[in-house]
Amino acid sequence: IELPASFTGSRRWASEQTADSLALARLDGKASLFATMTCNPNWPEIVEKLRPGQNASDIPMIVARVFKLRLQHFHHLLRTRLGRIVYIVHVVEFQKRGLPHAHIVLKVCHA
Repeated sequence: IELPASFTGSRRWASEQTADSLALARLDGKASLFATMTCNPNWPEIVEKLRPGQNASDIPMIVARVFKLRLQHFHHLLRTRLGRIVYIVHVVEFQKRGLPHAHIVLKVCHA
């Protein structure tokens, strides 16, 4: 079964996202910065939700929500501290132990 590009996470969707990202670099120039943000299982927002004997991989929904909020905050910091951002693209992947990490590329306007 081939899912349409409108289905988030499908192969067609991922292919379109990749093409769009490459088009940004082709039109606006190469990225200025590359960063990786990794989830820390000891973040207070995660630790306070753990029951005795649990670890972060036992509460994946909490970990995903906390990571998303922290990633949004990181994007905000990049936008406010680096000046005008031409484009920013990130990809979230999950490590074997279940924790997310994000690869981020961005182009800063130096004008």
